[in-house]
Amino acid sequence: MKKLNELIPCKHEVLISSIEDDSRIKNDNYLFCCIKGLTVDGHDYVDQAISNGAVAILSEKELDVDVPVLKVKDTNKAMVEVLSRFYGEVDKRLKLISVTGTDGKTTVSSILYQLLNHMDKAGYIGTNGIECDGYTQESNLTTPFPVQLFKALDGFYKQGCKYVALEVSSERLFTKRIDSMNFDIAIFTNLTKDHINNHKTYSNYKECKAKLFGMIKDDGYAIINNDDPNASYFKKASKGNIITYGIDKKSDYTASDISVLPDKLTFKLNTTDGNYFVESPLSGVFNVYNLLASIITCHKLGFKIEEIIENIKKLKPITGRVNTIDYNGRFKVVIDYAHTVNALKNLLEYVRVMTKGNIITVTGSAGDRDKLKRPEMGKIVTSLSNYVIFTTDDPRSEDPNDIVDDMVSDLDPDTFNYKRVMDRSTAIKEALNMAKEGDVVVIAGRGNDTFMPFGNQFIRCNDYEEVYKNLKDEVLNSV
Repeated sequence: MKKLNELIPCKHEVLISSIEDDSRIKNDNYLFCCIKGLTVDGHDYVDQAISNGAVAILSEKELDVDVPVLKVKDTNKAMVEVLSRFYGEVDKRLKLISVTGTDGKTTVSSILYQLLNHMDKAGYIGTNGIECDGYTQESNLTTPFPVQLFKALDGFYKQGCKYVALEVSSERLFTKRIDSMNFDIAIFTNLTKDHINNHKTYSNYKECKAKLFGMIKDDGYAIINNDDPNASYFKKASKGNIITYGIDKKSDYTASDISVLPDKLTFKLNTTDGNYFVESPLSGVFNVYNLLASIITCHKLGFKIEEIIENIKKLKPITGRVNTIDYNGRFKVVIDYAHTVNALKNLLEYVRVMTKGNIITVTGSAGDRDKLKRPEMGKIVTSLSNYVIFTTDDPRSEDPNDIVDDMVSDLDPDTFNYKRVMDRSTAIKEALNMAKEGDVVVIAGRGNDTFMPFGNQFIRCNDYEEVYKNLKDEVLNSV
């Protein structure tokens, strides 16, 4: 416990046992932070919080209640500062590595998590949950809200972690939920017009992403994908030292002599200190970029390139990212989180390297998200697949049929290589039944997600479970 006046300048010495932003939490002696969300305002739930144990309120408004009210200009910013003090500035005791971009956040963060644990001890926070030293906690958000985030950081520190790889979504930057944090390293992977959502415009989306690079410590590093058209914009927005990487453009770290095989990837790493041969079990040209960003990060954290490269050989598949299931040597199934135009293109181009047979793709598009990308997704997936089954994917409040209508709206009416099967389980079953020897079934969009938001419900839906249910005991191996 800490006294309230130890957390924020005030005269009150009431003891605080926890910091919460959910009024439904029942706990003794907590500080309730009134956060304005996109649809809900915490100021409207102060009475509920007090009845559930809140003994002080952090607010942007004057409140007539019987507990101390700490009025601040911005509760988002103030809450992060209070959380930092409550947890002994744990965010400053750990080396925080943030990763942002339209695609690649999870893969880069997961690669870093694996590499740093081979060489020291690290934690991971992102789409695939919260992980450290065998401990895993599910999270339905790319970047958790600050209360959960700081609890995780505190847990990591107590377990002896030195580093944390953190995925940072544009939504969390947009809502100013991490504005008071500072990072040792920030990585920019890429930017496409696929995740505009609440930002309304691409310009706003880009500006929001770039905020992260103004949060780098003065002695920290901005690691920028120089091949991305927006690289210059992010360099200008960056504090700290700027390091670039790429394949096509002159950069501080580059890759050449790239060889992509179904089961591995090799390339030459070119640096100002010398050239190195890199071999990775994670294949695909897109993973060259992910590995470059990871190598630079580990190097700037003080590890030798030779040691980093040796540990790259030990990398395991990233959950929900190009995970391959071999069906008794007959055909393969690839499950991937790809849900943007760029990610689908990269995935399907890589799958083409894996097979001379047909590519049968099951995909959809999420509801209440950027609608403009849907026709482009439809075109890219039908052009790079031999057959496509459009289906339901996290529709939220939208009608799944309307979403598929958007996806097929720009397709040539004479294109006969697709159909719609709105029940995702049935769509996967049909795709598996279509597959012949040498084919690859690609199931895209949800990765390892276990629940689907459908209207006001969350229904159980996991692509892996559906595949194994249909293939049963005849799966040869899975990676």
